[in-house]
Amino acid sequence: MSGLTFGVRVPNSGPLSTIDNIVRAAKETEALGFEALWVHDHVVWSSEMHRHHISSGAVHALKDDQTATFFESMTTLSYLASETERVKLGVACLVMPTRNPIYAAKQAATLDHLSKGRLLLGVGLGSKATEASDEFGVFGVNWRKRAPLTDEYIDAMRAIWTQPLASFEGPTISFEDAEIWPKPLQDPLPVWIGGWTDHAARRAGLRGDGWVPGWLSPEEMGKGREILRETATEAGRDPDKITIAVEKLTAIHSDRNQALEWALPTVKQSSMTYERDINDIQFALDRHIFGSVDDVRRRVEEFAENGVEHFELKFMYPTIDDLLYQMDLWANTILAEYGANAVATA
Repeated sequence: MSGLTFGVRVPNSGPLSTIDNIVRAAKETEALGFEALWVHDHVVWSSEMHRHHISSGAVHALKDDQTATFFESMTTLSYLASETERVKLGVACLVMPTRNPIYAAKQAATLDHLSKGRLLLGVGLGSKATEASDEFGVFGVNWRKRAPLTDEYIDAMRAIWTQPLASFEGPTISFEDAEIWPKPLQDPLPVWIGGWTDHAARRAGLRGDGWVPGWLSPEEMGKGREILRETATEAGRDPDKITIAVEKLTAIHSDRNQALEWALPTVKQSSMTYERDINDIQFALDRHIFGSVDDVRRRVEEFAENGVEHFELKFMYPTIDDLLYQMDLWANTILAEYGANAVATA
Protein backbone atom coordinates (compact mmCIF):
# COMPACT_ATOMS: atom_id res chain seq x y z
CA MET A 1 0.00 0.00 0.00
CA SER A 2 3.03 2.31 0.12
CA GLY A 3 3.76 4.64 -2.75
CA LEU A 4 0.68 6.86 -2.33
CA THR A 5 1.04 10.61 -2.71
CA PHE A 6 -0.69 13.34 -0.70
CA GLY A 7 -1.32 17.03 -1.28
CA VAL A 8 -2.76 19.86 0.81
CA ARG A 9 -5.27 22.49 -0.22
CA VAL A 10 -4.08 25.90 0.95
CA PRO A 11 -6.63 28.57 1.93
CA ASN A 12 -7.05 30.69 -1.20
CA SER A 13 -10.70 30.96 -0.13
CA GLY A 14 -12.59 30.60 3.12
CA PRO A 15 -12.67 32.33 6.50
CA LEU A 16 -8.87 32.14 6.98
CA SER A 17 -7.92 33.22 3.48
CA THR A 18 -5.03 35.70 3.60
CA ILE A 19 -1.79 35.87 1.65
CA ASP A 20 0.21 35.21 4.82
CA ASN A 21 -1.85 32.09 5.61
CA ILE A 22 -1.62 30.81 2.04
CA VAL A 23 2.17 31.17 2.02
CA ARG A 24 2.55 29.70 5.50
CA ALA A 25 0.50 26.64 4.55
CA ALA A 26 2.35 26.26 1.25
CA LYS A 27 5.79 26.39 2.84
CA GLU A 28 4.77 23.88 5.48
CA THR A 29 3.32 21.58 2.82
CA GLU A 30 6.71 21.46 1.15
CA ALA A 31 8.72 21.23 4.38
CA LEU A 32 6.72 18.22 5.60
CA GLY A 33 7.27 16.30 2.39
CA PHE A 34 3.82 16.40 0.83
CA GLU A 35 3.72 15.83 -2.91
CA ALA A 36 1.59 18.82 -3.90
CA LEU A 37 -0.15 21.95 -2.72
CA TRP A 38 -3.55 22.74 -4.15
CA VAL A 39 -5.81 25.73 -4.68
CA HIS A 40 -9.31 25.78 -6.11
CA ASP A 41 -10.94 28.12 -8.59
CA HIS A 42 -13.81 30.54 -8.81
CA VAL A 43 -13.81 34.12 -10.05
CA VAL A 44 -17.32 35.03 -8.85
CA TRP A 45 -18.07 34.06 -5.25
CA SER A 46 -20.99 35.07 -3.04
CA SER A 47 -21.26 35.85 0.66
CA GLU A 48 -23.70 32.97 0.99
CA MET A 49 -21.23 30.52 -0.51
CA HIS A 50 -18.48 31.94 1.70
CA ARG A 51 -20.49 30.92 4.74
CA HIS A 52 -21.66 27.54 3.50
CA HIS A 53 -19.17 26.14 0.98
CA ILE A 54 -16.01 26.03 3.09
CA SER A 55 -13.26 24.09 1.35
CA SER A 56 -10.49 25.28 3.66
CA GLY A 57 -10.79 26.36 7.26
CA ALA A 58 -13.91 25.66 9.29
CA VAL A 59 -17.21 27.19 10.27
CA HIS A 60 -15.66 28.08 13.65
CA ALA A 61 -13.56 30.78 11.96
CA LEU A 62 -16.45 32.64 10.32
CA LYS A 63 -17.04 36.24 11.37
CA ASP A 64 -19.89 38.57 10.54
CA ASP A 65 -17.65 41.19 8.92
CA GLN A 66 -15.84 38.86 6.52
CA THR A 67 -16.00 39.44 2.79
CA ALA A 68 -16.24 36.58 0.30
CA THR A 69 -12.54 36.77 -0.51
CA PHE A 70 -11.37 34.22 -3.09
CA PHE A 71 -7.83 34.65 -4.41
CA GLU A 72 -7.55 33.79 -8.10
CA SER A 73 -6.04 30.35 -8.62
CA MET A 74 -3.44 30.76 -11.36
CA THR A 75 -2.13 34.05 -9.99
CA THR A 76 -1.84 32.51 -6.53
CA LEU A 77 0.08 29.50 -7.87
CA SER A 78 2.43 31.82 -9.76
CA TYR A 79 3.22 33.59 -6.49
CA LEU A 80 3.69 30.28 -4.67
CA ALA A 81 6.06 29.08 -7.39
CA SER A 82 8.57 31.64 -6.10
CA GLU A 83 7.94 30.73 -2.46
CA THR A 84 8.58 26.98 -2.92
CA GLU A 85 11.11 24.79 -4.73
CA ARG A 86 10.00 21.16 -4.89
CA VAL A 87 6.31 20.72 -4.19
CA LYS A 88 3.96 20.40 -7.16
CA LEU A 89 1.43 23.20 -7.71
CA GLY A 90 -2.12 22.11 -8.46
CA VAL A 91 -5.47 23.70 -9.17
CA ALA A 92 -8.57 21.54 -8.67
CA CYS A 93 -10.22 22.63 -10.69
CA LEU A 94 -10.32 25.52 -13.16
CA VAL A 95 -13.93 26.29 -14.03
CA MET A 96 -13.03 25.62 -17.65
CA PRO A 97 -16.14 26.93 -19.45
CA THR A 98 -15.55 30.41 -17.97
CA ARG A 99 -11.93 30.54 -19.18
CA ASN A 100 -10.78 31.58 -22.63
CA PRO A 101 -8.79 28.47 -23.61
CA ILE A 102 -6.22 30.38 -25.68
CA TYR A 103 -5.38 32.65 -22.79
CA ALA A 104 -5.60 29.80 -20.25
CA ALA A 105 -3.15 27.74 -22.32
CA LYS A 106 -0.70 30.66 -22.31
CA GLN A 107 -1.09 31.14 -18.55
CA ALA A 108 -0.56 27.45 -17.83
CA ALA A 109 2.54 27.20 -20.02
CA THR A 110 4.01 30.31 -18.39
CA LEU A 111 3.27 28.97 -14.92
CA ASP A 112 4.89 25.66 -15.81
CA HIS A 113 8.08 27.58 -16.62
CA LEU A 114 7.87 29.77 -13.53
CA SER A 115 7.58 26.64 -11.37
CA LYS A 116 10.23 24.70 -13.33
CA GLY A 117 7.73 22.07 -14.44
CA ARG A 118 5.63 21.63 -11.29
CA LEU A 119 2.11 22.48 -12.51
CA LEU A 120 -0.84 20.09 -12.15
CA LEU A 121 -3.74 21.59 -14.10
CA GLY A 122 -7.14 20.35 -12.97
CA VAL A 123 -10.12 21.34 -15.10
CA GLY A 124 -13.81 20.93 -14.45
CA LEU A 125 -17.27 21.81 -15.71
CA GLY A 126 -18.40 23.94 -12.77
CA SER A 127 -20.40 22.79 -9.77
CA LYS A 128 -23.47 23.74 -7.77
CA ALA A 129 -21.29 26.36 -6.12
CA THR A 130 -20.70 27.91 -9.54
CA GLU A 131 -24.41 27.98 -10.25
CA ALA A 132 -25.30 29.38 -6.81
CA SER A 133 -22.86 32.27 -7.23
CA ASP A 134 -24.16 32.90 -10.79
CA GLU A 135 -20.63 32.63 -12.14
CA PHE A 136 -21.85 31.37 -15.49
CA GLY A 137 -24.35 34.21 -15.71
CA VAL A 138 -21.68 36.84 -15.06
CA PHE A 139 -19.48 35.35 -17.80
CA GLY A 140 -22.41 34.92 -20.19
CA VAL A 141 -21.82 31.17 -20.51
CA ASN A 142 -24.68 28.72 -21.04
CA TRP A 143 -24.76 26.37 -18.03
CA ARG A 144 -26.21 23.57 -20.17
CA LYS A 145 -23.26 23.77 -22.58
CA ARG A 146 -20.58 23.36 -19.92
CA ALA A 147 -19.66 19.75 -20.78
CA PRO A 148 -19.03 20.18 -24.54
CA LEU A 149 -17.30 23.50 -23.86
CA THR A 150 -14.92 21.81 -21.43
CA ASP A 151 -14.06 19.08 -23.94
CA GLU A 152 -13.51 21.63 -26.70
CA TYR A 153 -11.37 23.88 -24.53
CA ILE A 154 -9.12 21.02 -23.36
CA ASP A 155 -8.51 20.06 -26.99
CA ALA A 156 -7.82 23.67 -27.96
CA MET A 157 -5.28 24.10 -25.16
CA ARG A 158 -3.51 20.88 -26.12
CA ALA A 159 -3.23 22.13 -29.70
CA ILE A 160 -1.53 25.29 -28.45
CA TRP A 161 0.83 23.38 -26.18
CA THR A 162 1.93 20.84 -28.78
CA GLN A 163 1.95 22.59 -32.19
CA PRO A 164 4.64 25.15 -33.18
CA LEU A 165 1.99 26.85 -35.33
CA ALA A 166 -1.22 25.87 -33.58
CA SER A 167 -4.46 25.30 -35.46
CA PHE A 168 -7.80 24.21 -34.09
CA GLU A 169 -11.35 24.08 -35.39
CA GLY A 170 -14.16 23.76 -32.86
CA PRO A 171 -17.81 24.74 -32.45
CA THR A 172 -16.96 27.92 -30.51
CA ILE A 173 -13.16 28.36 -30.76
CA SER A 174 -11.17 28.31 -33.99
CA PHE A 175 -7.69 29.53 -34.87
CA GLU A 176 -5.10 28.82 -37.55
CA ASP A 177 -1.29 28.97 -37.44
CA ALA A 178 -1.25 30.70 -34.06
CA GLU A 179 2.36 31.07 -32.92
CA ILE A 180 2.10 30.95 -29.13
CA TRP A 181 5.16 30.43 -26.93
CA PRO A 182 6.45 29.21 -24.56
CA LYS A 183 5.29 25.64 -24.73
CA PRO A 184 5.04 23.94 -21.31
CA LEU A 185 8.18 22.45 -19.82
CA GLN A 186 6.30 19.24 -19.06
CA ASP A 187 5.51 17.06 -22.04
CA PRO A 188 2.68 16.47 -21.68
CA LEU A 189 1.47 19.11 -19.27
CA PRO A 190 -0.71 17.01 -16.91
CA VAL A 191 -4.41 17.80 -17.18
CA TRP A 192 -6.52 16.22 -14.44
CA ILE A 193 -10.27 16.02 -14.94
CA GLY A 194 -12.58 16.96 -12.08
CA GLY A 195 -16.08 15.61 -11.47
CA TRP A 196 -17.62 12.61 -9.71
CA THR A 197 -20.03 11.35 -12.39
CA ASP A 198 -19.59 8.45 -14.80
CA HIS A 199 -19.34 11.08 -17.55
CA ALA A 200 -16.39 12.67 -15.73
CA ALA A 201 -14.65 9.29 -15.48
CA ARG A 202 -15.15 8.79 -19.20
CA ARG A 203 -13.85 12.30 -19.92
CA ALA A 204 -10.73 11.47 -17.92
CA GLY A 205 -10.32 8.23 -19.84
CA LEU A 206 -10.56 10.08 -23.15
CA ARG A 207 -8.72 13.31 -22.39
CA GLY A 208 -7.17 13.29 -18.94
CA ASP A 209 -3.77 12.59 -17.46
CA GLY A 210 -5.56 12.23 -14.14
CA TRP A 211 -9.02 12.12 -12.55
CA VAL A 212 -9.73 14.05 -9.34
CA PRO A 213 -13.36 13.65 -8.15
CA GLY A 214 -14.68 14.76 -4.78
CA TRP A 215 -17.75 13.29 -3.10
CA LEU A 216 -17.30 9.58 -3.87
CA SER A 217 -17.09 6.63 -1.50
CA PRO A 218 -14.29 4.06 -1.90
CA GLU A 219 -16.67 1.72 -3.72
CA GLU A 220 -17.84 4.54 -6.03
CA MET A 221 -14.20 5.36 -6.75
CA GLY A 222 -13.60 1.75 -7.73
CA LYS A 223 -16.54 1.83 -10.14
CA GLY A 224 -15.38 5.11 -11.67
CA ARG A 225 -11.86 3.78 -12.06
CA GLU A 226 -13.12 0.83 -14.07
CA ILE A 227 -15.16 3.14 -16.31
CA LEU A 228 -12.08 5.32 -16.83
CA ARG A 229 -9.85 2.35 -17.65
CA GLU A 230 -12.34 0.82 -20.08
CA THR A 231 -12.82 4.16 -21.83
CA ALA A 232 -9.08 4.79 -22.11
CA THR A 233 -8.42 1.30 -23.47
CA GLU A 234 -11.17 1.63 -26.08
CA ALA A 235 -9.63 4.97 -27.14
CA GLY A 236 -6.18 3.42 -27.54
CA ARG A 237 -4.76 5.14 -24.45
CA ASP A 238 -2.77 3.50 -21.65
CA PRO A 239 -4.97 3.62 -18.53
CA ASP A 240 -1.95 3.00 -16.29
CA LYS A 241 -0.67 6.46 -17.24
CA ILE A 242 -3.79 8.19 -15.88
CA THR A 243 -3.49 9.12 -12.20
CA ILE A 244 -6.47 8.31 -10.00
CA ALA A 245 -6.83 10.99 -7.33
CA VAL A 246 -9.49 12.20 -4.91
CA GLU A 247 -10.40 15.43 -3.13
CA LYS A 248 -11.22 14.66 0.49
CA LEU A 249 -12.41 16.79 3.36
CA THR A 250 -10.35 15.64 6.31
CA ALA A 251 -9.67 16.25 9.98
CA ILE A 252 -7.13 14.24 11.95
CA HIS A 253 -6.24 14.37 15.66
CA SER A 254 -4.84 12.03 18.29
CA ASP A 255 -8.29 12.43 19.89
CA ARG A 256 -11.01 11.24 17.49
CA ASN A 257 -13.64 13.47 19.14
CA GLN A 258 -11.55 16.56 18.53
CA ALA A 259 -11.21 15.71 14.85
CA LEU A 260 -14.97 15.32 14.56
CA GLU A 261 -15.52 18.60 16.41
CA TRP A 262 -13.41 20.34 13.76
CA ALA A 263 -15.16 18.63 10.87
CA LEU A 264 -18.83 17.96 11.54
CA PRO A 265 -20.15 21.49 12.21
CA THR A 266 -18.71 22.65 8.89
CA VAL A 267 -20.09 19.66 7.02
CA LYS A 268 -23.54 20.22 8.56
CA GLN A 269 -23.55 23.90 7.62
CA SER A 270 -22.67 22.93 4.07
CA SER A 271 -25.78 20.79 3.64
CA MET A 272 -27.38 21.22 0.20
CA THR A 273 -24.67 23.61 -1.04
CA TYR A 274 -21.84 21.22 -1.81
CA GLU A 275 -21.44 19.36 -5.08
CA ARG A 276 -23.32 16.49 -3.45
CA ASP A 277 -26.45 16.99 -1.34
CA ILE A 278 -25.92 15.84 2.24
CA ASN A 279 -29.05 14.02 3.35
CA ASP A 280 -27.50 12.94 6.63
CA ILE A 281 -24.11 13.13 8.25
CA GLN A 282 -23.39 9.50 7.47
CA PHE A 283 -23.30 10.41 3.79
CA ALA A 284 -20.25 12.61 4.47
CA LEU A 285 -18.66 10.11 6.85
CA ASP A 286 -18.86 7.47 4.12
CA ARG A 287 -17.04 9.69 1.64
CA HIS A 288 -14.48 11.70 3.58
CA ILE A 289 -11.68 11.13 6.07
CA PHE A 290 -12.27 12.21 9.68
CA GLY A 291 -11.01 10.92 13.01
CA SER A 292 -8.02 9.49 14.83
CA VAL A 293 -4.83 8.30 13.16
CA ASP A 294 -6.26 4.77 13.11
CA ASP A 295 -9.51 6.02 11.57
CA VAL A 296 -7.62 7.91 8.91
CA ARG A 297 -5.28 5.01 8.19
CA ARG A 298 -8.24 2.71 7.63
CA ARG A 299 -9.97 5.18 5.30
CA VAL A 300 -6.81 5.79 3.26
CA GLU A 301 -6.45 2.04 2.80
CA GLU A 302 -10.08 1.71 1.68
CA PHE A 303 -9.59 4.34 -1.03
CA ALA A 304 -6.22 2.94 -2.08
CA GLU A 305 -7.73 -0.53 -2.44
CA ASN A 306 -10.12 1.02 -4.96
CA GLY A 307 -7.36 2.50 -7.08
CA VAL A 308 -6.67 5.90 -5.53
CA GLU A 309 -3.07 7.02 -5.95
CA HIS A 310 -3.16 10.67 -4.85
CA PHE A 311 -5.15 12.38 -2.08
CA GLU A 312 -5.87 16.11 -2.21
CA LEU A 313 -6.52 16.84 1.45
CA LYS A 314 -8.96 19.61 2.32
CA PHE A 315 -8.22 19.92 6.03
CA MET A 316 -10.88 21.48 8.25
CA TYR A 317 -9.41 23.80 10.88
CA PRO A 318 -10.58 26.69 13.08
CA THR A 319 -7.12 28.32 13.05
CA ILE A 320 -3.97 28.10 10.96
CA ASP A 321 -2.18 26.58 13.94
CA ASP A 322 -4.78 23.79 13.92
CA LEU A 323 -4.04 23.23 10.24
CA LEU A 324 -0.32 22.98 10.88
CA TYR A 325 -0.93 20.54 13.75
CA GLN A 326 -2.97 18.29 11.44
CA MET A 327 -0.46 18.49 8.62
CA ASP A 328 2.36 17.56 10.97
CA LEU A 329 0.40 14.64 12.43
CA TRP A 330 -0.55 13.40 8.96
CA ALA A 331 3.06 13.70 7.73
CA ASN A 332 4.50 11.81 10.69
CA THR A 333 1.95 9.00 10.58
CA ILE A 334 0.09 8.49 7.30
CA LEU A 335 2.66 10.05 4.96
CA ALA A 336 5.51 8.31 6.76
CA GLU A 337 3.73 4.96 6.41
CA TYR A 338 2.16 5.16 2.96
CA GLY A 339 3.89 8.00 1.15
CA ALA A 340 5.93 7.50 -2.00
CA ASN A 341 9.17 8.01 -0.07
CA ALA A 342 8.17 5.27 2.38
CA VAL A 343 8.46 2.48 -0.18
CA ALA A 344 11.76 1.19 1.15
CA THR A 345 10.67 1.06 4.80
CA ALA A 346 7.00 0.08 4.58
